[in-house]
Amino acid sequence: MAVGWCVELLQAFFLVADDIMDSSLTRRGQLCWYKKEGVGLDAVNDAFLLESSVYRLLKKYCGERPYYLHLLELFLQTSYQTELGQALDLITAPVSQVDLNRFSEQRYKAIVKYKTAFYSFYLPVAAAMYMVSFMNVGSLGEERDSLIYQYEAV
Repeated sequence: MAVGWCVELLQAFFLVADDIMDSSLTRRGQLCWYKKEGVGLDAVNDAFLLESSVYRLLKKYCGERPYYLHLLELFLQTSYQTELGQALDLITAPVSQVDLNRFSEQRYKAIVKYKTAFYSFYLPVAAAMYMVSFMNVGSLGEERDSLIYQYEAV
């Protein structure tokens, strides 16, 4: 269950940070966290706390497990890929200067893949597979490619 919490906390970290970077007003029909009275840019630190909580929980609940390092690397790699997707999104569509010439189907697919698909589809499945010792190095890549492809098709 703790690993599921970590997946959710990581997603919350990405969403709080994304809302700030995109100057979003709402998220899922609610006022964005940083827009709430008394929060403001303190939400940046809140996002950092969400992210660091992931690694503290992983260590606390999985630190003695044989799959701990695999999970740690998985969460770190997923964060890196998601942050690359966020960077691609930011340079493609800066909030202050929308330029539709920067968009292409290829760029859109790359943003979807890196900004969302890894943490939404691949991370929870790969984490579960590590935990039940189902995964070997070869099947990891195959599963990742299959899950990402399915997400892109949605």
